Amino acid sequence: MGNDSEDGFLTASEVFGLNLNADLVALSACKTGLGVQSAGEGVVGLSRAFMYAGADSVMVSLWSVADESTYKLMVKFFEGLKSGKTKMTALKDAKDYLRENGYASPFYWAPFIIIGEVE
Repeated sequence: MGNDSEDGFLTASEVFGLNLNADLVALSACKTGLGVQSAGEGVVGLSRAFMYAGADSVMVSLWSVADESTYKLMVKFFEGLKSGKTKMTALKDAKDYLRENGYASPFYWAPFIIIGEVE
């Protein structure tokens, strides 16, 4: 049973209305770090919306991403966090893992960045 009032897409304006207490939000879809230039507001996008809503940091992608390599990067990233690594170290190690395991091209690992708190 679905909700007919929902279209299934999360927008920045919907996120601005949330009240989060999150250490990290990870967005693994394509181009999640991009936004729209708004007069008087600067760039408005999901990363800014999640930070405004209460996330300490947001991991986003800067261009279209491949499914398999993104899945592997996310698994390694969260394994690193679970083992006690900082966000930045966990992301660096996940990128290194991809480079060493068949995804040497920056297309696969370079689009992911962390905005906000990285410790």
